[in-house]
Amino acid sequence: PSSITKIMRIKRGVLQMKETIDFSALQEFLENQRSTEYYSVHGLEHWNQVEYNGLLLAPHTGADILVVRLFSLFHDSRRLNDHGDPKHGERGAVLARELRNKMFELSDEQFEWLCIACEKHTHTHLTGNPTIDTCFDADRLDLGRVGILPHPAKMATVYGAKLAQKLQEEKVSPYHVREWLSKLEV
Repeated sequence: PSSITKIMRIKRGVLQMKETIDFSALQEFLENQRSTEYYSVHGLEHWNQVEYNGLLLAPHTGADILVVRLFSLFHDSRRLNDHGDPKHGERGAVLARELRNKMFELSDEQFEWLCIACEKHTHTHLTGNPTIDTCFDADRLDLGRVGILPHPAKMATVYGAKLAQKLQEEKVSPYHVREWLSKLEV
């Protein structure tokens, strides 16, 4: 099984998670409609890593896993390019609004968290909301893909900052962060 499958199996027992969203169908839909190149540092591989990171963080932050998983798909789904695109998160939130109750359902509170996380993930350090802040850190923990090691002071959650601190202490190369995260005990 994939790392995501493994971590989900573990989390389901602890958090009693019930999957009511067809994430595979939603991911395929979003992948097929995106504007960036087939390979993108903000594409499917990144979305999957953000999901993994969020599932790794959630037991320590108390985040809502459904929101974190949906964030992983929507936050960069409307990027126009891999460079400067300051409105991409807002466009991702608009797309989430269009697909709500068609491809997924969330309570009003969960949906508000998802939209805020998408809209603010590149411009806001932290919000004080454990779910939104977990979304932010799940994304930031994948900065290694572009040669940036996450910095503890830039993380939004205590556990995210601890992971970033450990990355620095162990002198992990930015390009090996994903591998390092995959070895952590869940």
